[in-house]
Amino acid sequence: MARLMKEKDDLNQEISNLRQQLHDIAKTSQAETQAQAQAQAQAQHQQLQLNDTSKESQSLLTEESTNRVKELEDRLKLTLSLQTESTNKVKELEDRLKESVILQTESENKVKELENRLKEAEILQAESTNKVKELKDRLKERASLETESTNQVRELEDKLKETASLLTQSRNRVMEVEASLESKSEWWKKKENIYHIFTEFQLGALRELKFSSQSINQEIVKTKKSYSEEFTTLGSRIKTLDDAAKNYYSVLAENRKLHNELQELKGNIRVYCRIRPFLPGQKGKSSIIEYVGDNGELIVSNPSKQGKEGRRSFKFDKVYSPAATQAEVFSDTQPLVQSVLDGYNVCIFAYGQTGSGKTYTMTGPDGATEEEWGVNYRALNNLFRISQSRESNFTYEISVQIVEIYNEQVRDLLGKNDGSAKRLGVLSTSQPNGLAVPDASIHVVKTTSAVLELMDIGLNNRAKSSTAMNERSSRSHSIVSIHARGLDLKSGSSLRGSLHLVDLAGSERIDRSEVTGDRLKEAQHINKSLSALGDVIFALAQKNSHVPYRNSKLTQVLQGSLGGQAKTLMFVQLNPDATSFSETLSTLKFAERVSGVELGAAKSSKDGKDVRELMEQVSSLRDTIAKKDEEIETLQLLKDPKNGTNAEKRATTSSRN
Repeated sequence: MARLMKEKDDLNQEISNLRQQLHDIAKTSQAETQAQAQAQAQAQHQQLQLNDTSKESQSLLTEESTNRVKELEDRLKLTLSLQTESTNKVKELEDRLKESVILQTESENKVKELENRLKEAEILQAESTNKVKELKDRLKERASLETESTNQVRELEDKLKETASLLTQSRNRVMEVEASLESKSEWWKKKENIYHIFTEFQLGALRELKFSSQSINQEIVKTKKSYSEEFTTLGSRIKTLDDAAKNYYSVLAENRKLHNELQELKGNIRVYCRIRPFLPGQKGKSSIIEYVGDNGELIVSNPSKQGKEGRRSFKFDKVYSPAATQAEVFSDTQPLVQSVLDGYNVCIFAYGQTGSGKTYTMTGPDGATEEEWGVNYRALNNLFRISQSRESNFTYEISVQIVEIYNEQVRDLLGKNDGSAKRLGVLSTSQPNGLAVPDASIHVVKTTSAVLELMDIGLNNRAKSSTAMNERSSRSHSIVSIHARGLDLKSGSSLRGSLHLVDLAGSERIDRSEVTGDRLKEAQHINKSLSALGDVIFALAQKNSHVPYRNSKLTQVLQGSLGGQAKTLMFVQLNPDATSFSETLSTLKFAERVSGVELGAAKSSKDGKDVRELMEQVSSLRDTIAKKDEEIETLQLLKDPKNGTNAEKRATTSSRN
């Protein structure tokens, strides 16, 4: 409709333009006729004027006027031709106008229809305006989202750049992978052929398995029958095992009894000899050790004598060569540790000259690793391991004491180290709790690490000094006492055993050790106590009725371990250097005397409830009697001072021997 109205307007405009042009042409034609008339008038006027002029000028003017008239006539012809053309166009336009009128009527009908549609459109427009408002609100939200999205787009653009670089890398990688895949695909084709052959083979095997499974099912039926028969017999056997389990406790007690009887058959006092290797600074020195046998044989040679006269042979329970490790040395000591938990007293001590390796055997070097542990640490570790294995039948309480005997004084190495500790006394009679030094501090321990900490404290508090023969010479006798008290969970009886680990100070010749002052006094007390230990061993070997335990604090503390109801092990430490031959020979002679001692049968400290009460009463009576005996002896010594000097002389002569 709008197009038709526009065409109509265009036609009307064109008709008005043509009419205007016709009007203009008519005006121009009138103007030209008027101009022509004026020109003729002028020409006549000029002719009148030119009558006076010459004939030449008149002829010129006539020519110009004729030329002008010709031009005007030509222009008139053109206007007439244009007028005819315009009349033709007017006719055409009138025809087109008629057509446009027809079209206008049609368009008016269409306009009415469009007006109806406009009304509907207005209704729709009202609805759309509401929707536009909603859309504007949404656009605002989208605008905020667009700001966020622009930021995200920027981030994504950065990521796109990264991904573009990764894509280039991945494309290169894909090219490589495609090349490798082609080679692999060929390889898989070959594999596929192989698997195809393999599956055919397996199918054949499966057919055979089906036939064999049928036969196996038949055998299973047979085995079920045989198993049912075996289960019935097994039930009867379980009943017999149940009866045997009831007797397990008595068998366990019998096993402990047999173990300790075996240790008694080996000897309640044993002597193990260990030869110290040459130290790094002693390489190239001559050794006095000629032969070490597997059954305890040892031959030493005197460097100052040749042949058979210079050789001496000894026989002990065990001899360890310089190459023996700490674990090998403890392997023969281990059975005695079990006896402690069975209620026996055990004493393990090291004897030898200074610098012969006693402390190394008993404790190990400073900062020792587990492989370098000495007898003390390994024995304690084994003690806890065995006690844990018996938890179902026994409960054990293990306590530790560490003392030293320095200048004939008993000192507590776990007490206060301020120099104000009181002088500890030693009881000569056995106590119900097995303590020979009851005033020394006692610590209950539950793990090996706790014992190791206590032993390190005691080792640091021990008296040590350097001499000409040993840079780290022990100047006291160290005694680590482990007391184990066990309670039988079934019978209620108790077991009490003690393990004494003794590191004796080394015997030394004063002229070789070159000690003076306090060190000389220490050496004299060490040699005196070791001489008293020799006297006790000699009396036990001779089976004398009187054993001089009271001659030294060392023998008083070890009385319970050296007596008839204990198991004793002595490590004899030897220095193989030829310059120490005399000290080594005296050490071997002392060890030979010890190996000849026969102690009485070791007895387990196993008490019932009633027996324990009686033992406590007896021990208290013994304490009072012992105190009275000591008071009587001191009074006798005060009355007769000559006897006291004679006793001192006997002690010095025995130390020289």
